[in-house]
Amino acid sequence: MFGYWLPAAAVLLVLYIVGGAIYRLFFHPLAKFPGPKLAAVTVWYEAYYDVVGKGQYIFKLKELHDKYGPIIRINPNELHIRDPDYYDTLYNQTNRLDKSDYFYRMLGNPYALFNTSPASLHRIRRSALNPFFSAQVISRFRPHLQHATDRLCERMAACAEHDEVIPLFYAYRCLTVDIISEFVFGSQLGLLDREDWGRAFYAAYRSLWDLSPLIRQFPIIMTAAMAMPRWMTAVLNPKALEVVDMFAAVDEETLKLLRSDPAEVEKKPYPVVMWELAKSEVTPPEEKRFEVLTLQANGLLSAGFETTGAALAHMTYCVLANPKTQLKLVRELEEAIPDPGNVPSWQVLEKLPYLSSVVKEGLRLTIGAVSRLPRINRTDYMRYKEWQIPPNTAVGMAALYVVKNPDVFHDPEAFIPERWLEPDAKELERHLVVFSKGTRSCIGINLAYAELYSVMATMFRRFPNLELFETTDEDMEGVHDYFAPMVRSGDKGLKVKVGRSEKAQ
Repeated sequence: MFGYWLPAAAVLLVLYIVGGAIYRLFFHPLAKFPGPKLAAVTVWYEAYYDVVGKGQYIFKLKELHDKYGPIIRINPNELHIRDPDYYDTLYNQTNRLDKSDYFYRMLGNPYALFNTSPASLHRIRRSALNPFFSAQVISRFRPHLQHATDRLCERMAACAEHDEVIPLFYAYRCLTVDIISEFVFGSQLGLLDREDWGRAFYAAYRSLWDLSPLIRQFPIIMTAAMAMPRWMTAVLNPKALEVVDMFAAVDEETLKLLRSDPAEVEKKPYPVVMWELAKSEVTPPEEKRFEVLTLQANGLLSAGFETTGAALAHMTYCVLANPKTQLKLVRELEEAIPDPGNVPSWQVLEKLPYLSSVVKEGLRLTIGAVSRLPRINRTDYMRYKEWQIPPNTAVGMAALYVVKNPDVFHDPEAFIPERWLEPDAKELERHLVVFSKGTRSCIGINLAYAELYSVMATMFRRFPNLELFETTDEDMEGVHDYFAPMVRSGDKGLKVKVGRSEKAQ
């Protein structure tokens, strides 16, 4: 009997696959949209470029748009649009759109604010977090941010005395981890004090990002890794073990905070995010469960350190690779900050024309979130030009194809801070969408700007003759889309030395 059913099952499977392909090609609501036929039939077209190719699908989209036009079908249920003028339509303050479960499950954390798919649940979580990220609260936190920045500079000065190479790729991430951990937990993880410049910590997060395209296709991988005994994970997948240990460390920090003396926590001059969430009467009871709080903390930590750390590294590299830019920036900072040990607030710094231009241009080229950020309208049709987009369709736009669009930014691959000083700079700012826009825009934008302005001003005021060391464009290039653009694996990224004149001081 088994021999009879096996061929029958094989025939049924073939019919199911063929029938599904025919439906998706000719009868699916998206059948009329242009794009490669294989992408319309199966998500494995995307998976090939992202899993086998290691995060290459976002770059493949350029070729597809060039061939098929501004709107294309990139998998059976998703469209991508390349049109800078449509960005404000898709991502705006009135659109209450869900996120795509399929796309965002790559990050393996459904409780984090960023990954939350339903618009209704996101509104609850965002409302609970919004007060902690206001400009007023960040101003109260700024002395702690500056203190961490000064500690980095002190360690760099010590390295300079021994003519040591400084791995700023890691150093900046040590800095942003210590800043965001103090903001979230009320205490720093202390990466700036680690001899390895936080390489082991970064390796754990990089392991998760490396796995993210595979997790999107097989989300059970993340569930299994978290449920499996630690020794078994170590045997089967050392990379997954680093992720498990990272989550355990965040669990420990969250638990330590929640067991703290309330008087000690509440005397801080700024609200400690996880403490306030856990104690707030506004936070719904189901959002106060420990497993939700710790995963929310993990999401804030991850989002709060990598994008800002990457932006700082890229900005610094661009300045150091362009001596004229470095000279202009240093001269402006020397005039605006007579005492290098007394750096003003970021609200003052952002009024410095050239520093502001450097920050904006650096953000444009870094693109913290390079991915396509798909949204879903569950109830109504959306419209793009003559195209009517059916409900329940994921529609995304990659910031990459806005901030590097040659029709908006001339010579888009070049680092040209002066473009932000030109008469049309206001129009350019409309297209600087690196924090996204609308109800799902980055909640940490004020903290990010405070870090970018404070760190860049402090760094180039304290070390005006900072020099690149064995770092090229290739070392800085984001070649993998693991939501954020990632450089090649290995000891890549920004390395510097402190110039001779500064060593002698």
